[in-house]
Order: sequence, then structure tokens, then C-alpha cells
Amino acid sequence: MSDDLYDKLQSMIGQVTGPYPANDEVNEPMIRHWSEAMQDGNPLYTDEEYAKNSKYKGIIAPPTMAQAYCVPRLWPPEDREPHTLEILTEIMGEAGYPYVVATTTSQEYFKPMRPGDKLKYTLTFITASPLKKTRLGQGYFLTVVYTYSNQKDEVVCKQPFTIFKFRPN
Repeated sequence: MSDDLYDKLQSMIGQVTGPYPANDEVNEPMIRHWSEAMQDGNPLYTDEEYAKNSKYKGIIAPPTMAQAYCVPRLWPPEDREPHTLEILTEIMGEAGYPYVVATTTSQEYFKPMRPGDKLKYTLTFITASPLKKTRLGQGYFLTVVYTYSNQKDEVVCKQPFTIFKFRPN
């Protein structure tokens, strides 16, 4: 039996969208708020004197903040082309798989983020599973990779992100 949707998804593997700019540059107030919320006392994030004497020569942002700087605005809506995950979500919804659950994500870090850095990100579609049957329903596991870069085009973080788009049992 042919799976036209799976074939369509396979033909899209490697599609890249972006770059999309972060809403804000990396900044010390957001670093401080993040550190307080996470109760992370790493002095590299908030103690200027300590950070100056480190190998980084100044304050850096917690690496896990890459995504926080790049989350699209909730309001007012951004005027931009849809990114890979939005395109996939629309295709899957039109094909009868309207529900979504995030299943896995991780992050790999390459360069520190510093106050004043202007981040941007791209999304690359890397895998689609064949049709799977789970307790939630049947659908497809789709994986994209967010690649976060700074204004020098240095990659600071890569984040694979997998969702399950499904129709309930």
C-alpha cells in the first residue's frame, strides 16, 4: 500500500527555512531573570568581575537561553514567511493529522552567547517516520533542527526537536 503523505514528507527532507532574527539581542537583564528563575548561581552569568577573569573575559548567557531569545512574538504577530515546522504542521493538519505532541528535544552548544549578540535561527527538516500506531493514535514523527547563530554567523546552539502529528484512536 502506498503512503502518499509519507512520500511527500520524504521529498521535503533537507528543507531549510530562515534565517529568522531573534526578537531581542542577548542582554544582561534577561540573563539575570533567567538565572533567578532557574536558581542558577553560576557567576559567569551575573558576576562581571568573576566573568572578566574567566576564559570568557566577560558575562555570558546560559547556553540553554538560545531558544528563549528566538521564540517568535506572540503579539503583535510577526510578518514573516512560515518556518519549516509551521509548514509541516499545516500539511499534516490538511492530511487529517490535526493533533501534536512534542516528544523529544536536546541542545548542543558550540559558542557562548554574550551581551550584545544578535541571534538568528534556521530550521531544517531532517526526518519523518513512516506511519506509526501509538496509544495516542496514528501519525508521523517529524524532526527538525533549530540552528541558532550569532551576528558573526557562528553557530551557538543546535536543537533537534521531534513532534508526533497524529489523529486520535
